[in-house]
Amino acid sequence: MNCTEKSQLSSSDNLQIQSWQTGDKGIEVDYVSGVTNTLNRVSLPWMWLRDHCQCSSCFTSTAQRECDVFIGWDKFRWEEVFVDTDPAGLIIQWQDNHKSYFSSDLLWKMLNIENSVAVDERTYWTNDLPSLDYRNVLDTDIGLRQLVEYVAQVGVCKVTGAKPSKADAAKLMQRVAYLRQSHFGNLVEIKPSSHSGYDETHIHTEGTFNYDPPGIKLVQCLDKNTSPCELILVDGLVLVDRIKREAPQTLGLLQNHRVSYQYLNQDINLIASDSVVTLDRYNRLKRIRYNRKTQGSFSEPDLAKKQAFTAAFEQFEAWLDEESQQRKLSLNPGEMVLWDNWRVLHGGGAMDGTHHLAVCLSNMEDFHSRRRVIQTKSDQRPVPLAREKKGVKP
Repeated sequence: MNCTEKSQLSSSDNLQIQSWQTGDKGIEVDYVSGVTNTLNRVSLPWMWLRDHCQCSSCFTSTAQRECDVFIGWDKFRWEEVFVDTDPAGLIIQWQDNHKSYFSSDLLWKMLNIENSVAVDERTYWTNDLPSLDYRNVLDTDIGLRQLVEYVAQVGVCKVTGAKPSKADAAKLMQRVAYLRQSHFGNLVEIKPSSHSGYDETHIHTEGTFNYDPPGIKLVQCLDKNTSPCELILVDGLVLVDRIKREAPQTLGLLQNHRVSYQYLNQDINLIASDSVVTLDRYNRLKRIRYNRKTQGSFSEPDLAKKQAFTAAFEQFEAWLDEESQQRKLSLNPGEMVLWDNWRVLHGGGAMDGTHHLAVCLSNMEDFHSRRRVIQTKSDQRPVPLAREKKGVKP
């Protein structure tokens, strides 16, 4: 199969090709960005285009390359380039009779254009945090997509209508991503009688002592006859944006000093170190790693720098403790809440060891994987056969 045959591709208005010009080295493409509505130009080398052909002859169904264009590149030569306008895209006829189709959607995703990745989908919390029905999420793709989009964009979502059962908690998490194994297991049941020492009332993020902290955390209330258990959540996105505005020097210290965290018992000695705040290359929050109870030392021989970081750390904790930064969330028996553990800090009365809870975790990459899959499944549409009407011979 060549890429000009029918396939399933997601639709997008991110990119519309306006014109193109071929040359010895590749194609110059002028396109309009659906994000910024501006005209842009990008160079697409011939080797890059052939190397990124997505057809089944070049890529397996698991996205593994079948063709190495760096071996014997001389045999790959272009003859003509056609533009498909429904949807807009490029069709390339190669000298070896291979045909490659690049939809606008595909080009947009592959080019990693600055304007696309610079758009931050995350939003601040409103008065009411999002809430969904358990059966709707479990039984429908629409419900699942709503859940993963809420967690990705808002950072948190409540789910109601489930039985107070750890089996229901596991089903919901498995619908979102794989259960992550921890030193407590992959599904932890917290009972007041058996976890009298369990206390996570302090505001923190989960897994600070892991090299790769959990991405998503789920907590379900299993209490049957008690008043609702109460969580306290802090939106790290709002917090970090506040630090950027009010104390940029503090943010620099939180970014540039590594703190170690440790979990220790008879059979386990987990240690990881990282900055409290990690930003991406666009100066946006990527992850917060913070837990005062598991915190160890930070390596800084210079006394003045040590004092400066200590002051920055104290300021960070003071902001965390402000009621204006905190949001209380009550869970009745059976109700659950999922949140982005890289963004949201948590604690409160629900985590004091007196409530019956089910707790499970998943990796961030598995959550992102499920989001991409459900987005593609929801947006699928057939790409029409365009080669005959555009003159590309089969």
